[in-house]
Amino acid sequence: MFLLENLDVEHSRLIDYLFSDQVVSVDETGDIRAEGTSFRANEKPLSVLSCKCPQQFQLFLDALDNCGQQHVRNKVTDRQPGLSTPRVNKANKSNSLHQHTHTHTHTDHDTSVMLLINVYVD
Repeated sequence: MFLLENLDVEHSRLIDYLFSDQVVSVDETGDIRAEGTSFRANEKPLSVLSCKCPQQFQLFLDALDNCGQQHVRNKVTDRQPGLSTPRVNKANKSNSLHQHTHTHTHTDHDTSVMLLINVYVD
């Protein structure tokens, strides 16, 4: 429940960051923004993320930092407050994502999904 209650999809630029980093598609972005309540708006990207690879999950975590939701990232990753991840050069980030997208395993994906689900329901 933590993510559903603490994620700010409506008033932050989280979806913009996820779209610009190619974590969510145009259609997924529209679906997220079309949700009527903040609870549903928070639930939708989490549902979408559960189908993504570990590198895209990492981009989600970076997007949390970049849109002022470090407290959410800290909880999701058990990171100590006050530590931050600097914005990565977009050209380097997309190259890194492209290089790693084809190398992930189901085990990596399952680990990211389990981390997301564990925080999602806590």
